[in-house]
Amino acid sequence: MTLALKILCGLYGALVTLLGVRWLFAFDDISAEWQVQALNALGINNLIADMGGLFLGTAVLIGVGLIPRYALLLVAAAILMIIAALGRLYAYATLGYVPETLVPLIFEIGSATLLFGTYLRANREKTETG
Repeated sequence: MTLALKILCGLYGALVTLLGVRWLFAFDDISAEWQVQALNALGINNLIADMGGLFLGTAVLIGVGLIPRYALLLVAAAILMIIAALGRLYAYATLGYVPETLVPLIFEIGSATLLFGTYLRANREKTETG
């Protein structure tokens, strides 16, 4: 079971790596897909750094967190996804609900659950085996 969870985490890590790379190297394409507009070079710089950094940082946390000794990093990645979900809920409360953002919200909550659950399962197996 733990192996299957780790494989799912690895696939999720690959996905967020691709998203991060796209924010860094294909800004025009991904910003159009996500309907994000920057007003000038400063805005573009911030979106590239912040979005690329969030996704690539999460990917690094997941990749290193899959090493048993550093499994706690999976919790750090899960916390980032929960904070993103809370930010989305805050936007719903202050700006109104946007139906197109429901799938990303579910994905953020689901990925946080996967990451945290994998950490718990791996930690439990580590404790049981000594």
